[in-house]
Amino acid sequence: MATYDLATNFVQAVMDTGTHVMKAENTINFAATNVQSADVIKCLPIPANAIVFNVYAIVRTAEGATCTGTLGDTGGAATWKSSVNLNATAGTVVKGLEATDANATNGKFYSASDFIQLTMANASAAAKITVVAFYGMIER
Repeated sequence: MATYDLATNFVQAVMDTGTHVMKAENTINFAATNVQSADVIKCLPIPANAIVFNVYAIVRTAEGATCTGTLGDTGGAATWKSSVNLNATAGTVVKGLEATDANATNGKFYSASDFIQLTMANASAAAKITVVAFYGMIER
């Protein structure tokens, strides 16, 4: 199992300066970085004192074969979503928080910095996905 830090190319935008609501996104291209089953891909950095409201994965290019993973953080591989199909039709959006997910009611507070991560269940050499997180900052 390897860990790839691909969180360095993310884009962050302030959505509302009055409430410190942020959006971070990163497109992960597995044609450029081939990965194996059980590899962990750091997709987005989450700063300390952030409340993450939701995490999404948008399929841009399907793998072309069975390829799934989980969206989580360093505290749990499936903190946000237990199954992301990287072979879904381009344009498919996987929402992290749905009624049955652990953080569905309130999101998750991060007292220390962390990463939104994708843990692979299969190898990938063709898929492309965009991972998006919406979060608010708590001033300390």
